[in-house]
Amino acid sequence: MLKKPIKVRRLLLLTLLSVALLPATSYSSAGNQSVDGAPTVTDVVYDVAPESEVASGQVSREVKVSTSAQLERAIAQATPGTTIVLADGTYRGSKALQISGKHGTSTSPITIKAANRGRAIVAGADVLHIVRSSHIVVEGLKITNTGTATRSVAVQLDGSNHIRLTRNSFAVPATGNKMIWLEIKGENSSDNQIDRNDFNGKSDPAPVIAFSGYTNGSIKQISQRDVIEYNHFRNVTFSEENGNETIRLGISKISLSKGQNKVQYNLFENCDGDLEVVSVKSGGNEVRYNTFINNRGALTSRHGHNNKFYGNFFFGDGVKEKVLGIRVYGNDHKIYNNYMEGITGDAIFLDSGKYDGGTDGKPKNPTEEDLSSQWRVYRATVVNNTIVNSKVGITVGSTNTTKKYAPTGSWVANNIVANKTGVLYHEPSSTDTVFKGNIGFGSTLNNASRGPSEILDINPDFTISEGLHRLSAKSPAINKAVSDSQLEKRVKVVDDMDGQLRSKIDVGADEFSNATSSRKPLKATDVGPNAPE
Repeated sequence: MLKKPIKVRRLLLLTLLSVALLPATSYSSAGNQSVDGAPTVTDVVYDVAPESEVASGQVSREVKVSTSAQLERAIAQATPGTTIVLADGTYRGSKALQISGKHGTSTSPITIKAANRGRAIVAGADVLHIVRSSHIVVEGLKITNTGTATRSVAVQLDGSNHIRLTRNSFAVPATGNKMIWLEIKGENSSDNQIDRNDFNGKSDPAPVIAFSGYTNGSIKQISQRDVIEYNHFRNVTFSEENGNETIRLGISKISLSKGQNKVQYNLFENCDGDLEVVSVKSGGNEVRYNTFINNRGALTSRHGHNNKFYGNFFFGDGVKEKVLGIRVYGNDHKIYNNYMEGITGDAIFLDSGKYDGGTDGKPKNPTEEDLSSQWRVYRATVVNNTIVNSKVGITVGSTNTTKKYAPTGSWVANNIVANKTGVLYHEPSSTDTVFKGNIGFGSTLNNASRGPSEILDINPDFTISEGLHRLSAKSPAINKAVSDSQLEKRVKVVDDMDGQLRSKIDVGADEFSNATSSRKPLKATDVGPNAPE
């Protein structure tokens, strides 16, 4: 039997594609607008895909919409590879904003994006609701919708995975009621990416971003492996009430679950809604490489165990009250390579607890009251941090009589605290904390009679470089970090706050080096909708 020439087979394939992929609706010749008001489909809607992609049914197409009704229909008809492009204008309505049971693929997501970034506006008393869906991208929208009477949230990812929200502007107007701007919850929630968005000007109660998790009987789980990065969080209005965190990574009843989530490369400015700017209430997460500028509050591990906080920059103006650094409760947290300057409260605080969750952090049948309490600190590791010109340096323990469980089994090593006021290494209560290789200078060294091998009173001899206190070539901190096998089992610090590799390790967050810095404090141009890819 003779085989058909290759060119003929390709022609047949293209012919079949043109027949199979044409939309069912009829179109007029005027601007590709359908006669029944359906979404506009351009002449180049269907790309001729590789044969492997054709076989899988994943052929890219672009659908242009300009009304809420068109958006609703486009979402309903979307398949893997569909890109829905929203013209400038306002989109509202519960059906238009509902994405339910829609699934792209890792290579062919379903994308909903603005034709012009920030000019496609989501509005009205509705929720942009992505439920039981996967591999969806939402890009370039302006979020101004205010939720419903039963769901006080602007955007909600519910039981979904591999959702990406990127380059959107959140500017939800005040309602006077509790209002979450972005909530991530539900069964099987995982692997979502929240990147390069702007969250600006929140004044209503409730968090900006809330991870609410999933509970069903004995199953209690936070969303897993999500990444929050390169976002700009700014101007969250001051409040005396709790529950107004900028990011709340869990809630008390799911706090013993592991998230493995990353909060990284974000810029926080004037986020004053809660004394916990970022509140971690789950385990196994990393908060790293962020920049915090003049926020009233702290990065707090409120519940959960084995979280890591490293490579962050904290700046205060030295005047604004309660600009804090890092505070932790629970077991096995690691705090290292952080730079803090102008902090007006505790820079690093290992607080005493009201509840003892035990050495393994897994008490049998904890009550809701137990889970919401402040847990005793076990085995915290505070190493290679630099704190300058702040009110208080590193604090271990508390004089609060309601907190009767002092930290235990913790290490404070190879840190530099150089302040002009207050106690540099403050121990309000007696603990078994190991101090080694720390440097203190400029004020009261310690209130617990620590020796020079624990805290050395010496000028670290900083030089100002790129606005930061770094080690000069003659600094006594160079190559003086204490090495200890027990310490290295907890955390091995391989680079510094700048991303420069450590050789013979220096004391503090900065390793003296002539190498190029790969990380620096973030600026507004590094984050948000216009950030580089």
